[in-house]
Amino acid sequence: MKRELPEKGQVLILVALAAIGLFAFAALAIDGSRVFSDKRHAQNAADTAALAGSLAHVRGNDVTAVALERSKSNGYDDDGASNDVTVTITDTPPGACPGAGKDITVTIISYVSTTFARVIGRTEVTNAVTSTARSCDVNISGGASLYSGSSVFATKATSCGNGITDKALFMQGSSHLQIWGGDMGSASTDGNCLYFMGGEAQLKKAESGSACADVITAAPNGGTFNSLKGEDNCGAKTYHQSFDNPPPDLGIICSSAATQSGNSLSPGNWSGTFPPPGVTMLQSGTYCVNGPFTLNAGDKLTGSGVTIVMNSGGLHWNGSSEVKLSASTSGDYKGLLIYFPPSNSNDVDVNGNSNAKITGTILAQNSDCFFAGSGQLQKQVLQFICYTWGMNGSGQAELMYDSSAFYSPVQVIDPTISLLK
Repeated sequence: MKRELPEKGQVLILVALAAIGLFAFAALAIDGSRVFSDKRHAQNAADTAALAGSLAHVRGNDVTAVALERSKSNGYDDDGASNDVTVTITDTPPGACPGAGKDITVTIISYVSTTFARVIGRTEVTNAVTSTARSCDVNISGGASLYSGSSVFATKATSCGNGITDKALFMQGSSHLQIWGGDMGSASTDGNCLYFMGGEAQLKKAESGSACADVITAAPNGGTFNSLKGEDNCGAKTYHQSFDNPPPDLGIICSSAATQSGNSLSPGNWSGTFPPPGVTMLQSGTYCVNGPFTLNAGDKLTGSGVTIVMNSGGLHWNGSSEVKLSASTSGDYKGLLIYFPPSNSNDVDVNGNSNAKITGTILAQNSDCFFAGSGQLQKQVLQFICYTWGMNGSGQAELMYDSSAFYSPVQVIDPTISLLK
């Protein structure tokens, strides 16, 4: 007869195995949730630390110190036992920011002690999270000169009537115009706005370089070009062009009053006819004028590094006046010689036999600019931006295009911070 072996203790083994299974499930439920919660908290801490570091960079503060402090305030103090925090700073890749910038990466490694998972041999679980924020620096740059490529530009965008002075760009009489390397542009979609019937306009290649002087217009076709001719394969007519709107008010102000000392005038605000009687020299700086800018027979005026803001009144140079003015070569208004804010639509008239040597941009976007009489502008590095522009009489104008001498609005792009990942 076969003897049966005793089965005592088997239940204990089954209970032990079941207990291990229960502890494993408990570890999954309790320790797992703790690990998941810690990882989510660590990720939030890394995100806020990276953003804090980016803001510190914008403000010129210590990026690493600020990021570590923010991480510490969220429970990760880089003690080397329960967590490690690393801050990495690198340059942004080319094109990622308008100018320079930094990518700030915060990495947090946390060590979570387990409870029930110890039964299955896991005393600790490691979490690793990372976050990168981008900080783009403030970017200040000079943009392209206004209506880049144009020596003469008419901002009038509406249609034109039949009268000569209704046109956007016009020439008549025996006037003579030569332009080297700079276009004549019209924002109007009406080809009738281009009227070259009298005088002679010669569009030429730049004396240095390959730029051509051409006609560019928003009109689909049309124009009268009897007196316009191109040289050096220039003088092309390009239609269907689009142009930016004229700039808003530049908001140029003067903080003090202009003061006369002998024949000299200091920069500042001036009310009344400009320049005042007896002044033949303008000191370098900005002049804010409330009144007409008038020069008559025998008057002389010189000034280097000046910007003249015509808040009210027009410009009238008559008779045999002599003008030598040049715009500033530095600062926010570099290249801006004479400025008529959008609110001032008074005319810009150069009449008689006045002679001028002027350098820079005349920005009078809502004003009619008219060059008449027998005045002369001989090889001037000069840009006209007017509502309309025309020549009459026997005047002679020679314009040379040089974008470096013209007004280029300063572009300021504010700093930005963003969370990448």
